[in-house]
Amino acid sequence: MLYPLKFHSIKKDKLWGTEFWTIASLGDDDSIVNNGYLEGNSLSDLLETYMDELVGENIYQMYGNYFPLLFKIIDVHDSLSVQVHPDDMAAAEWEQMGKTKMWYVSNAQENSSIVSGFNQDVDAHQVLQALQEDTIFDLLNECSVKRGDVIYLPAGRVHALSSNIQVVEVQENSDITYRLYDYNRVDKNGQLRDLHIEQALDVIDYTRTDDPLVTYEAQINNANVLVQDEHFCANVLCLDKTIERDYARLDSFVVYICLEGTCEIASNEATEVLGEMGKVTLAKGDSVLIPASLNDIVLSANHSNVRLLEVYIV
Repeated sequence: MLYPLKFHSIKKDKLWGTEFWTIASLGDDDSIVNNGYLEGNSLSDLLETYMDELVGENIYQMYGNYFPLLFKIIDVHDSLSVQVHPDDMAAAEWEQMGKTKMWYVSNAQENSSIVSGFNQDVDAHQVLQALQEDTIFDLLNECSVKRGDVIYLPAGRVHALSSNIQVVEVQENSDITYRLYDYNRVDKNGQLRDLHIEQALDVIDYTRTDDPLVTYEAQINNANVLVQDEHFCANVLCLDKTIERDYARLDSFVVYICLEGTCEIASNEATEVLGEMGKVTLAKGDSVLIPASLNDIVLSANHSNVRLLEVYIV
């Protein structure tokens, strides 16, 4: 029987900060289980062995042994480049998925900001001219953010992060990024990083972006909807007691990421058969994957201020 699965994070040092890939299976980056009798197995090993038991019947039929999502914690010390990702159709040229994603701001300074799209309708010529004249930020939609803010970034939307900000990222399982602007920074070898302007101009959505922040309620002990699209669904759960989640009709794996506080997550089915192996405790920044074969999940807040991100596919 499967049980709630925790993984070792994959740390990636970047020019602008650090990424932690918390649940991933992309190329050589393959998360390793760190709890229970499957400890030491990779996510790709589990997918090959357990197939639809792990991810759900429809998801396995669609993606096979390719895990469809990637989960990260991004800690930005020096602004993230202005960039864009292709959609599924454009990414097929590279035999990858597109890259629609969302950010949940888990920590931010008073002057923290994000870029999401343009502040006016533009075209490729205007964007190229602004890049050449170093005035691209005159066209970009930049707004201040605070902890708890959510930004949905469909493929094709230009975006960036300021310095001194940390976000939880949920994305399609792709690593295709086209950099438009990188502040003329140099890498450790003194070289300017590559830009991908021609590719970016081909995939950008040039329409104006209004209200880049997702509006949501934070009702206590309920699932508050953040994102619902064909790539993933994400909710935030604000807990001050024990609640149950029934996934019998879902046909998908579920990933929980602890945003605040500490919480115990238990599978009734797994606990009945495997005892304590069916339970995990999450602290801030921890993630757990609930296999699709587990339906009855109990979430117990260890104090009165617990927030969880809940992600699945429908």
